[in-house]
Amino acid sequence: MSSPATASPIDTGILLEAGTNEAELLVFHVRGKRFGVNVAKVREVLPIEGFTEIPKSDPAVDGLIDIREAVVPLVNLERYLFGDPGDTDSKSQDSLVLLEFNNEQIAFRVQAIERIYRVSWKNMLPSPQLGNEATPVTSILRQEQGLVPLLDFESICANIGLGCSISSIDSVPKEDSLERSHMPIVFADDSRMICEMIRDSLVEAGYTSVKGFSDGQDAWNYIEPLAKHSTTENIHDRLACIITDIEMPRMDGLSLTKKVREHPVLGNVPVIVFSSIATKDNEKKGVQVGASFQVSKPHYDDLVATVGKALQ
Repeated sequence: MSSPATASPIDTGILLEAGTNEAELLVFHVRGKRFGVNVAKVREVLPIEGFTEIPKSDPAVDGLIDIREAVVPLVNLERYLFGDPGDTDSKSQDSLVLLEFNNEQIAFRVQAIERIYRVSWKNMLPSPQLGNEATPVTSILRQEQGLVPLLDFESICANIGLGCSISSIDSVPKEDSLERSHMPIVFADDSRMICEMIRDSLVEAGYTSVKGFSDGQDAWNYIEPLAKHSTTENIHDRLACIITDIEMPRMDGLSLTKKVREHPVLGNVPVIVFSSIATKDNEKKGVQVGASFQVSKPHYDDLVATVGKALQ
């Protein structure tokens, strides 16, 4: 199997039109198992040509690696997911996948690159509850070749203390208006960790009517019936604001935003896109589907401040 030199969403040409509910996934192997990542996060796939070990770093971190004059952490996915893989220096055929999300670049060591697949989010299943809240999987692609878990790289990085610094909830602006604090807010994100942080941030800010969902389809199934018993004048009493991630199983955030904007009753409800892939291209797609605001993860203080603006 050959490794692509780069895997940027610009090169692949997918999702030039926003709201198609499609994505491209890079599938790779770790200890013989297949895993996936959204190509929108992928900067490059490269051979590993040496790294510098860092004393007292997390056991899952091989060290630092120099990539095009940028020094980035190298995370050993096999060690993180399955335990000690043994002598990593002997794995000369391993590759690294350089990802960029939350405005950070982090490299991940994998054993083999399979290929890039164009998929519909409809074929993505929500990650099941396995009795372990720390399971680093956001969703699962169902293929004829088998199931492909999509890894929750934000949670992985948070668990080993790399990048992805999270704004303290203590810095979240408080909402003094009792009337606005009771306005109903709906949010959707497929990461359990992010869902908890969004909810905690909103509650800390004084918002008491908050409802969360693990994907865009569940959020839409809740939102659409609200509109059947509302008008454009009173819909805000039942739904004042929507916060959505982009990457989600069954229905992504851009498709959810597009559905809201095209609905005759929901069309004026503010939609905030809260995403870890806040690139210029994705910002353009957010504008295409009518997002009111776009906020980059993991800035929860900015998110709450933006909710305040949206509710004015």
